[in-house]
Amino acid sequence: MTRRLAWAPLAVLALASSGAEAQDYRRTLVPGRPFCVVWPGREFLYRLDPAGSARTPGDSEFAAIDAAVASWRAVSNTCSDYVFTRGPDLPNPQVGYDKDGGPNDNVITFRERDCNDAVPPGDPCLEADTCANDYGCWEHGNATIGLTTTTFSFRTGYILDADIELNASGTGRGYEFTTADSPLCDSVRTTACVGMDLQNTVTHELGHVVGLDHVPEVPGSTMEPTAHPGETSKRIIDVGSAAGFCDAYPRGLPPVQCGENPQLGRGFQAVTKGVANGCGAGPGVLLPLASGLTVVAWRRRRQGSGAPRG
Repeated sequence: MTRRLAWAPLAVLALASSGAEAQDYRRTLVPGRPFCVVWPGREFLYRLDPAGSARTPGDSEFAAIDAAVASWRAVSNTCSDYVFTRGPDLPNPQVGYDKDGGPNDNVITFRERDCNDAVPPGDPCLEADTCANDYGCWEHGNATIGLTTTTFSFRTGYILDADIELNASGTGRGYEFTTADSPLCDSVRTTACVGMDLQNTVTHELGHVVGLDHVPEVPGSTMEPTAHPGETSKRIIDVGSAAGFCDAYPRGLPPVQCGENPQLGRGFQAVTKGVANGCGAGPGVLLPLASGLTVVAWRRRRQGSGAPRG
């Protein structure tokens, strides 16, 4: 599906860097290359859709997102000069990276409609694969509650853009995010109790934004690929995920590639030649990486079941 100097949709990656298991974190590897995706600079400048979500009380959704960012900001203050900056709100944000020079803002947006309901049959966006942006709708499947799309250079691993979508679509296909601290919702779900916790979800997705991957073998990690309705533990960054962030962005040093010694500050030299199997493998190819978050149904939560998250 990839074309040279074009785009390649990727499934969720589950690749580990060398020695990552011992450190209780994984960084996301560039497919087929011995290096990771990483921001070349030290700022994640993000913008929110001012429409927010009509299904959360007042403006509580923005406070929950700010709290999730604050958790990562607190980690950075201990070890890094990486900053998280909220820019001006952006109506009708566009998810994805425009290689032809678009504004390419990093955005966090709620998708309030499912694309199956919003897009008329035969709409040109279906062929162009632009329906999600054209209609501001959710197109990633009912089981996924959040999705981070990160676009990076295949040649360097440098991240160019990262966007978070939240599945708040109605008609029973999406999720009614909650922003309360307590109590836990029971069979009667309202916004006054903890159900699909928004801060919990965004904290996890921001881990993908900074280049962290899943750690299914580490229960309780912020990047653990399971989530339950009522869960709030991921609001606080665990020690392993914090170490992964700090190792990637040490204060006063260049971003660190997988397997490097952060104190040496050495950079990886990536060498790419030709095109393999028709896929973009030459210099300058950009790849969007999608990482989603899924959860179990309420009924299964009572049985102690987990579900993969993105």
